[in-house]
Amino acid sequence: MEKNYFIKKAVRYFLPVSFLLFGFYCITLPQHISVYENSIAHIGTGFEEESRAVIENAAVPVKENIEIDIVNGTDISAQNAGVYNAKYTFLGIPVKDVSLNVVPRTKLIPCGNVSGVVIETKGVLVLGTGKVVDESGNEVSPCSGIIKSGDSVVSVNGKEITSKEDFTKAVSQSNGENMEISVVRDGKVVETNVTPVMSQTDGEYKIGCWVRDDTQGLGTLTFINPENNVFGALGHGIYDVDTNTLMNTSGGVITKSDVTGVKKGEKGVPGEINGSLDKNKIFGSIFSNTNAGIYGVITQMSNLPDLAGEAIQTAISSDVHTGKAYIKSDILGKSELYEIEIENINRLDISSDKSMTVKITDEKLLETTGGIVQGMSGSPIIQDGKLIGALTHVFVNNPQKGYGIFIDNMLIRAEEAVGKN
Repeated sequence: MEKNYFIKKAVRYFLPVSFLLFGFYCITLPQHISVYENSIAHIGTGFEEESRAVIENAAVPVKENIEIDIVNGTDISAQNAGVYNAKYTFLGIPVKDVSLNVVPRTKLIPCGNVSGVVIETKGVLVLGTGKVVDESGNEVSPCSGIIKSGDSVVSVNGKEITSKEDFTKAVSQSNGENMEISVVRDGKVVETNVTPVMSQTDGEYKIGCWVRDDTQGLGTLTFINPENNVFGALGHGIYDVDTNTLMNTSGGVITKSDVTGVKKGEKGVPGEINGSLDKNKIFGSIFSNTNAGIYGVITQMSNLPDLAGEAIQTAISSDVHTGKAYIKSDILGKSELYEIEIENINRLDISSDKSMTVKITDEKLLETTGGIVQGMSGSPIIQDGKLIGALTHVFVNNPQKGYGIFIDNMLIRAEEAVGKN
């Protein structure tokens, strides 16, 4: 009787604990897995991708909704580059969705050129809304709750809006009549209606909406694909400083920059590259702004400063390891390699622009910059002679350290960008 009691008690506690541990294990499974194109990849219990020679019909071909056994692992024949839906399964039961990134084996030119970046917004970005004093002296808010901060106004009464001037003119010439305003919100077009009021201040029609159009700044060119001249830069998206939303771009250009100096980074105060854009020397067109960087095509190679290097092999995230690596940058006047240490690697979500933690160890660079400064985002990271990623962020309280993104994530975004253009 006593024995059965203890067995029941053990089962009572064992099962919930087991389910809890299994649930935690499933949470820690990576949400994204990268494998090489034209390879057999074994996705095993350790979730390490082992690339081998292609063996015809030796494994399950990549397809939508492929199942990955978390106990025994699954061999996958990765024949075609792209992003595929997959599921982790336990005893045939789906336990977690995962995206499978099949990355082409490719050679890229690691650049490291500090460059000018001009982003042309799709429509105009709404910074905020407020009140207008109408003819009667009343404070009114014509677009409050209708148009929101972070929206992009793309048309008014069916007419395309391409600049702040277009928008201001459309409102001022409305004669106070209802306006049909189309905005892009969270990637979707939303139709709104707003009635302007005449401002007592200047006699102009207004709706109490503040907007901004194009933005520009400095960043670093990460790579160029010599086969099609497609480039990637920054390693992170360009977000509006006021709304913290990813800017919805209709295009843009990347230009030569004139670097005049570097403000050294200190604890609590990020440093930055001082310089200007040389818009007379445009060398590329931007056609995509993503959370993993900006992408486009080189149009005037002659305007691009010396790249000081040839194309090298890329490496997927599973090839990256802690230890010594290098970043490439021309921040100090010429393109050079600077030693860094990869201190930590996050394989749970390789789609993040914070996939690895790096530390600048090169004394020459530390003496001049204090570590990572604004404008270095996109500096290519090279390890074991392969391009593995790019710098993305600096630790504000320790400028010697920062984050990096895996190159396979950038490659997938580049493939998607090319496919849309």
